[in-house]
Amino acid sequence: MSDKGMSRRAMLGGIAALGVTTGSGKALAATHTFSPVQRFFSDPYIELIRLLKEGVEIEHDLMVQYLYGAFSLKPTYATVVGAPAPNATSLMGVIVEEMRHLAAVNRLLVELDAKPQLTRQDFPYETDAYPFPFEMAPLGQNSLAKFVYCEADKTRLKRARSVVDDSYLIDKLKGTLGPNLVPNHVGNLYDAIIETILEVKKAGGVKLDYDAWYEGLGNIKADGEFGHFKFFQSLYEGAHPVLKEVPGVWSLPADDALYPCYQVPVNPTAYEGRPNTIKDPDMRSLAWLGNLNYWSQLLLLDQGYRRKSKTETALAQAIMMGPLYSIAQYLPTKGAAVPFDPLSMGFDPGINEAAGRRFTRRMLQETRDYARKIDKLLPGNFDLRIYDQLMAAV
Repeated sequence: MSDKGMSRRAMLGGIAALGVTTGSGKALAATHTFSPVQRFFSDPYIELIRLLKEGVEIEHDLMVQYLYGAFSLKPTYATVVGAPAPNATSLMGVIVEEMRHLAAVNRLLVELDAKPQLTRQDFPYETDAYPFPFEMAPLGQNSLAKFVYCEADKTRLKRARSVVDDSYLIDKLKGTLGPNLVPNHVGNLYDAIIETILEVKKAGGVKLDYDAWYEGLGNIKADGEFGHFKFFQSLYEGAHPVLKEVPGVWSLPADDALYPCYQVPVNPTAYEGRPNTIKDPDMRSLAWLGNLNYWSQLLLLDQGYRRKSKTETALAQAIMMGPLYSIAQYLPTKGAAVPFDPLSMGFDPGINEAAGRRFTRRMLQETRDYARKIDKLLPGNFDLRIYDQLMAAV
């Protein structure tokens, strides 16, 4: 049996042990009995929407942090970055799976007659589902330790062994992150979501394919607690085949030619007038163009989720793998990075669908015009023609 299947069976078995049934049975235990995620609302529908929106924010936060780390790697370590196909053996593979998680939870929100959630929180940020404030940083033992801990199955982490010696992994993580780790993991939030869905089902009045969503959410949880966890552990401990070729790779000075990452800043921003604003005007201009593409992508995703349309989703992917990828890959070679800054107005500013489309076209036009304005700074593989194609398709 696969790890995912084992995870779902164990999860549903644990629910049943609490007195909750996934079928037509009547038993329902007290909520969140095996999750540290605090409850805000007594109405299970309101609580479910809150949890799902927080879950989307966490998936989004993880995705951009993984992207930031992936683009910080030097070409020598391109195998670690990998290709944009879903898998748990490369950074881009994990990122694509996180994008699918974000899409799935947003689809569930829409099925529950709630708006999609495409905003993310600014860093540092902490909720009852976060074990520590996350940050935009190049890959290194500290950031990888956070990713390992965040993705881990809380019940298995204390028993997990190092892949390079006979020590316990949790002891290594504490050595990197400090001894006082908060017992929170992303899986805790999905436990709480599944429990609350069971409450919504029992209360009645909400039409939903409950069995399909039990399985879907269980698979999302398993992706993180098995595949993502093991992959990040291999990077953290330097056991990945590419990293093993350089003994003590993470102990090298950051300016060593063999160190895996470019020296990119931590938590930069392309917004002007902030303490961590990118100082070089050319790099800040390119970073701002990266933001514009990122925001255009999210506007398209919002429309796609609302309308259950694959067209906007495909257009968003074209931005990700086209202009955004070009800039994000280029900037670290110059000591900068796309900051993936949050957008305060959010990604549903239109009063109706037509207004939303008009706004998205305006954002695409803004992005195109700005790219033309700084065309002499653009990387050689940047294709300006994509924006006219995108605007014609929206």
